[in-house]
Amino acid sequence: MTHAVKRTVFDDKKVVLSCSGLFISWVIVFFQGITTALDIWIESDIFNHCLLVIPGAFYLIYLKKKQLDANLVKPNYWLLPILVGCLFVYAVGIAGDVQLFLHLAAFFYLPIAIWMLIGNRLAYRIMFPLCFILFSIPFGEEFVPFLQELTADWSVAMLNWTGIPIYRNGLYIEIPQGRFLVAEACSGISFFIASVVIGSLYAYINMHSWKRKLLFVTIAILFPVIANAVRVYGIILTGYLTDMEHAVGADHLIYGWVFFALVIMCLLGLGELIREKQEPASIPGNTIYPALNSHASVIKFTWINSSVLCLFFVWFLLIKGQLQPNSASPDLNVDLNVLSEPKPNLVWAPQFRQPYYEYSGSLVTIPNIDVYMAWYPKGQGELISSLNRFYQEDNWSLDTREPLPLDNLEGVNLTTIVNLDRKRLLTHWYVIDGKLIADNRVAKLTETWNILLGKHTDSAVIALSMPTEPLSYQSDKIEFRQQVNSYIANLSAQFGYE
Repeated sequence: MTHAVKRTVFDDKKVVLSCSGLFISWVIVFFQGITTALDIWIESDIFNHCLLVIPGAFYLIYLKKKQLDANLVKPNYWLLPILVGCLFVYAVGIAGDVQLFLHLAAFFYLPIAIWMLIGNRLAYRIMFPLCFILFSIPFGEEFVPFLQELTADWSVAMLNWTGIPIYRNGLYIEIPQGRFLVAEACSGISFFIASVVIGSLYAYINMHSWKRKLLFVTIAILFPVIANAVRVYGIILTGYLTDMEHAVGADHLIYGWVFFALVIMCLLGLGELIREKQEPASIPGNTIYPALNSHASVIKFTWINSSVLCLFFVWFLLIKGQLQPNSASPDLNVDLNVLSEPKPNLVWAPQFRQPYYEYSGSLVTIPNIDVYMAWYPKGQGELISSLNRFYQEDNWSLDTREPLPLDNLEGVNLTTIVNLDRKRLLTHWYVIDGKLIADNRVAKLTETWNILLGKHTDSAVIALSMPTEPLSYQSDKIEFRQQVNSYIANLSAQFGYE
């Protein structure tokens, strides 16, 4: 058995060059995902910490350099299917303009690719820094509604325990002195995410037992949620005791940041109580391992990784090419035998972002049924987006939603919207590449799949609305269903449905 002088991966030029090439190629191939994530890191206070995650992870890896023997580099090609899976997810993210997919794929690919390069034995020694890279993913805002409800529930319970008279209406909490809203900023999402990141890092640096690490990370997850409910309770209690002279306006924000600092201090204090008081025996640093043919393995990995990335990069460019604006997109002429002349400013005010063509009007034979259509040819904007609205939410609110049985399409919903003095029936469906689809998620998946296959031509949405009155509500629903059933084919034919 031959032995080699111990060298770390930082001393091996070929490993360093391979890692550098891996990182550069990662930036080039995943550029869209990285830059969109960077925009979120900079613009959102919730994710400012992400700017330090990747540099921090690399620094943690550097601190382990004495344990990263270059002689142990042995690429693990069993991870190649996972890398290919990340690239497929990224392709879906490009085609569907789903930023979460872009970010997940980009920031999963990097640590797994490093793992694949150095092999299981060395990856195990830097497993936390590799996993720490995943904190770069700007994910967590989806928990805001849940945290708002949880904070409101727990703060109301504490107010009841202390005998303060309250009235709760959704996320509004009223006391005799005034009203408080558990808004998104009060959800504690910033506390929660920062606490999880700091708690995980503290457990890695200061604790050695897996049981202690898991215990402390669990505390780091639960503690900010409980503390935020106490914070909201304290703000309301302060407003109650001071007749709303304090804990409102700027005071609210100041108290929040002061409380956040206190929460982190308490969390770290708990960590000091939990962590081991004695350092475990260190592993000798001068062990010499059998020499492996690491240079040949590194070169082979570099060729394989580069080839896979090049193939997918070409595919990504082809997908992006379909999404580029096309000045030659055809015009759309509506059938004036079915639809009236365009009438802008519909009462219910549907709002779709930058459609290539937009129609607002009514049916010729039934003027009281409004019609709205938005058309997005290939490369001309995004039909299904959280920014698009079927009614102006400042003036209208959802009353009911129920199935609307139709002959040509299943899954269509009938929505009733109301405001202070009006009530309307509303329904909609999508036409994706000539196919009728009711559900927006199915429509998005169909559109994305067709883009991936290069078969996408255009997407459209059609919405109909009719006024109704409480006394005629049931009969209006029957009439509305009949008219939608009669016109769904003619209206959809404007967009290639046959």
